[in-house]
Amino acid sequence: MPKPDFCVKTLHLRKMLREGRIVAARQQAADWLRDGNVSPQLLALVAELIDPSRQKRSRRRLPPPQWSDIGEAFLALRADGFIRQQAILILADRFHRSVRTIEKALAHHRSMESDRTSTPLPATRASGTAST
Repeated sequence: MPKPDFCVKTLHLRKMLREGRIVAARQQAADWLRDGNVSPQLLALVAELIDPSRQKRSRRRLPPPQWSDIGEAFLALRADGFIRQQAILILADRFHRSVRTIEKALAHHRSMESDRTSTPLPATRASGTAST
């Protein structure tokens, strides 16, 4: 029976690394290595900790420009009274994309909207006097 690609220890270490607890993650990994019962996924993560220069370096791709259009069209369909699943199916047909791609576009649009609303807008000067 093949071993699953899932390792709880690896997930725990990745969480520690995301939280910035690098020293603690290295200590925990060393303890698990000393115990001797480790998965291939954990060994690969430890290798990344030891030699980070060997990591794959990929440039983050920008989302397709159509995604913001999909997000706006989704909001318009929801405002017209369509339920979420209906709107997604309509957009998949309209933009010739899969349902999963539409969901990714909506997640991206939602994150962009939350970023836009979380950053305070610059204060505008209220002009109480009219200049002549």
